[in-house]
Amino acid sequence: DPIEVFSIEEALVRLRNLIGEVPEWTDLSRFLPAGLSSALSYRSAVATTFVATLELARTRQISIRQVGNFEPIFIKTYVSDG
Repeated sequence: DPIEVFSIEEALVRLRNLIGEVPEWTDLSRFLPAGLSSALSYRSAVATTFVATLELARTRQISIRQVGNFEPIFIKTYVSDG
């Protein structure tokens, strides 16, 4: 069976389409593509989604929160304090 891998560009598009709808802290895993067929596909989706998340946080489109090491990562739409 071919292994489905994901690109960072795909993850950026997927996240950009969803970030306007994330007013509350939401577990990053909820933004993974549906129907991941293997462990390798899952790891690919997690890695590219995380990299896309870092890019969107860098450009202040989302905020990221993690309570501790190895804890879930949460994101929400960025809201300026001022």
